[in-house]
Amino acid sequence: MSEAISSHELIPIKSQTKTIQNCFQQCLYEVPNFQRPYSWSQEQLTDFWDDVILAKGDFFFGSTVTWVSEKRDLFNDTYAIIDGQQRLTTSAILLSVVRDALSDVATKYFDVDDFDTDVAKSQAVATQKYLMAKDDDGKSHPVLRRPENMFYEVIQNPTAIPSGSVWNGSAKRIGEARAFFEAKVLAAVKDLTPNRQVERLKSIRSNALKARVIQVELASEEDGFLVFETLNTRGADLRLSDLVKNLLIRGGAADTKDRQAVADRWDRLINRVQADRMSADVVDRFIWQSWNSRREAVKEPELFKEISRIVGTSPAAHLSYLQELERDAETYEWLEAEHVQVQPKAAGVRNAFAVSEFVDSVRALAIFNVSVANSTVLAVARKFRETRLIKQAQIVEVLRLVESFHFQYTALTNSGSTGGTRGRYNRFAVRLEGAKSVGDVALAIKDLEEKLRASLPDHARAHQAFCSLFYAPSLQLTQAQKLRSRKIFIAYVLMSFAKLQDLLPAGQNLATWSIEHIKPQSKASANYRNPVYSIGNLTLLTARLNSSLGDAPLSSKIEDFKKGRAYFDPQLAMWEASATDFPSDAQIEARTRFLADDALDRVWKL
Repeated sequence: MSEAISSHELIPIKSQTKTIQNCFQQCLYEVPNFQRPYSWSQEQLTDFWDDVILAKGDFFFGSTVTWVSEKRDLFNDTYAIIDGQQRLTTSAILLSVVRDALSDVATKYFDVDDFDTDVAKSQAVATQKYLMAKDDDGKSHPVLRRPENMFYEVIQNPTAIPSGSVWNGSAKRIGEARAFFEAKVLAAVKDLTPNRQVERLKSIRSNALKARVIQVELASEEDGFLVFETLNTRGADLRLSDLVKNLLIRGGAADTKDRQAVADRWDRLINRVQADRMSADVVDRFIWQSWNSRREAVKEPELFKEISRIVGTSPAAHLSYLQELERDAETYEWLEAEHVQVQPKAAGVRNAFAVSEFVDSVRALAIFNVSVANSTVLAVARKFRETRLIKQAQIVEVLRLVESFHFQYTALTNSGSTGGTRGRYNRFAVRLEGAKSVGDVALAIKDLEEKLRASLPDHARAHQAFCSLFYAPSLQLTQAQKLRSRKIFIAYVLMSFAKLQDLLPAGQNLATWSIEHIKPQSKASANYRNPVYSIGNLTLLTARLNSSLGDAPLSSKIEDFKKGRAYFDPQLAMWEASATDFPSDAQIEARTRFLADDALDRVWKL
């Protein structure tokens, strides 16, 4: 990194102080393809509102680092933004809200005496000029060009024909920022007369435009790549994914169009990984877990250095690493998804997600909120797809081992994941990645099984934890209690007994099943420890059948249980033989112990 800093010190730089008004009047901006997505959270938006919009005087916004990417005669040059795009983007979002609020005032109060709607309309037009600029030929230019279609369609030009594109993670955060400012602006003008609303909106706009920045201007795009990396060494808030994106675009190609192609591939990869995940660090975790599924683990802060080392200066190595991430993203997209479903089989394609039992285990890990095993899941799916060294039965077995371990270790006894657990999965993944024969694969799986079995929690502790499972949807519960009694988790537990008996095939959609309290909830107290809510009083039925049974006694619905059940266990058969209308507390407790024994001795046995 010392070389980068030294080179940076030789880069020609000029700077000047500008207000946001100067920036949006005198310059056009674009977010280059190696830049990070929009990422400001509510905390940062709140700081912006408090420090900029509610400030008494001009607010210093820090610096923006740019280079001139397109020069024009008699019109504004375009500046590519290396650092500062979050601030400029947020300013534009706020201005779009003010513009629309002014238009709304003009529309809403057009018939109010002593209010000139033309004033509000003209102020809306004046605000729009900070978002879209026209040259002398009347051609419109976005003042800030971003890759998200919605930024142009919602923020800059709401009259544009919608592209119909799906909002990715960055677009969603832009939408959330706009909703945040809409709420703030609406609250700021509430209960004011139309004229005072216009004045308040002008004041908000004025404060946003008066904020000052130091615009640093570099000479070239290559200087921009270098400074982007160097900013990280000097404490700028860059994520691992920001740095990897910059590295791959810069090192993977030299031609502008080729670099754009790399950037487009990166964006598609990120959209796949993020899906509905809104955590800011999800892409960083994916890159780390992808690495750990192939190579010896490194600590996350050291990972960028290692990635830089393996790609070196070779464009082919950069593109090879990008392809590696793209392949793993196809699997990662479906990890940590509680409602993942089996995919259709395709001729000639070995897809682990077309194997019902594999998908059931992936879903179970998501229900347990377990991500520590992701490196192993990635390695197994990849080995199955790319080689014939691992059989379908073996990928099912590996995931069954992981699922059974975490049912006891995580879901029941709430044992936290440790570096040892993560290291165990990393070592297995690396061993599987390097396996050259079916024998190597079998030995790796056998070793994993032994390691997991040796790490199981105490049997008595797991048994007691199972016996404490309950489902009380009508009660007010603490957050910790809710986690142990979620419908999807309890349905998963009950379904697992049926799967072991081969009563139902793998790949069941848990959402189509309903949990039945055999002794009705109406006979329970308001204490979640009441036996009525216990796992021993629960069975799984189709949603249609459950809705028709109601609070009927056991004797009148036992036949329906047999027809629509997921598992009619021996304890239920004993209840039937006793001809009881409702099971006693003792019977429920006996069935609870029976299910706990069966769970640990057969269903989730390693």
